Amino acid sequence: MNTAHASITLPAATDGTLALINHESILDRCWQTIELHPDRLGIAAQLIDEEYRRSHFLGDAAALDRLLTLSETLLQNCSESGEAYVLAAQIASLVHKFDQATQYLVRAKELGAPAHSLLRQQLSIDHAIGHNWKDVFATRLRLSVQNPSLQNLVALGALYAEMGLYQEAEQSYLRAITEDREHSPFSLAWACFQLGVLFGETLEPAQPATAQYWYEQALSYMPLYTHARVHLAELHLDAGRLGTALDLLLPIQNNEDPEVSWRLAQLYEQKGEAHEASQHLARTLRNFEHVLSRHELAFADHAVAFYLEEGDNPEKPLQLAMLNLDNRATLRAFELSHEAAQACGQQTLAQSLADRALTQWGHLPAFAHSNVNSARKPSLSSAQGATLTSASQHPTLSFSTT
Repeated sequence: MNTAHASITLPAATDGTLALINHESILDRCWQTIELHPDRLGIAAQLIDEEYRRSHFLGDAAALDRLLTLSETLLQNCSESGEAYVLAAQIASLVHKFDQATQYLVRAKELGAPAHSLLRQQLSIDHAIGHNWKDVFATRLRLSVQNPSLQNLVALGALYAEMGLYQEAEQSYLRAITEDREHSPFSLAWACFQLGVLFGETLEPAQPATAQYWYEQALSYMPLYTHARVHLAELHLDAGRLGTALDLLLPIQNNEDPEVSWRLAQLYEQKGEAHEASQHLARTLRNFEHVLSRHELAFADHAVAFYLEEGDNPEKPLQLAMLNLDNRATLRAFELSHEAAQACGQQTLAQSLADRALTQWGHLPAFAHSNVNSARKPSLSSAQGATLTSASQHPTLSFSTT
């Protein structure tokens, strides 16, 4: 078990409940201002941040609808503003419409948008779609040195984690937390959540006790953090701690995030309460169908796991997985598509996906533990356990130019 967290003191932050109240007040004021002054780009930028918070922290999918409405308003009223197109690109990225986001950035550059705004958004797009990671990594590393803000360090940590450089990912996340000076419960909860994902889902084998610690710290900063509650509840479900899992899920049981009702369905199934389980499972299906009908690209990857496990049509998760892969050819997207192809018995497609993944991502340390790696997985000594992989263990690490 990793014990790095035992040696650090977590910084204080504004009370999370109070921060949410302030967030809702700011959100209302921003929308009122935009309705009266749709050309106020500074307010629009703040709106994007606040609506993203609703989506990420509170599981509010309707926030994405409002953001797309904001994008239309900006482009209608500020059609000759490069900065407006940068904001539209940011919104398109949030709903995973990366081709559209790229087109908006091209137009933003033509209209003279600031170089730093273009760079920030291009980095986000390239990172998300698995494009040009060599330059993305170099730039993120440089930015984190020039300005070691929580946002820069978490973004760098996320890239390290996807590459399979887990020690560096942990160190970057820890620096983001310990060196933070803004004391925002949103930002600190986000960084703690990323550490939970690192230890609970990214590492192979996982370290659930360490993941639990970090999810709990995320909730100490932001008690209604929906994703953190769901992930933590899943750990407790896996360990058979049904009462603890239920305590985490009940405060958010009315949330329309499909993952909430899915975990409740699994919980009641484990408790042997078939009627409750079937009701929550039916609600999960409705919620997934609803969000997919409105934001298919944004929820395709999340839906694949559900339909693979609970659905009766193996073609549906494969269709969604391939859609996601076409949109963002990351190693994770290849893994989902490979799993879905195998579930459908399409071994030729599965092998083709494995070959493509090897060509594009075989140079990454993360590929060694990937389900698309046809080579024998390296074993870990009993002394190492789930030792975090570091760059020093991979001196020949290089990047594909695709």
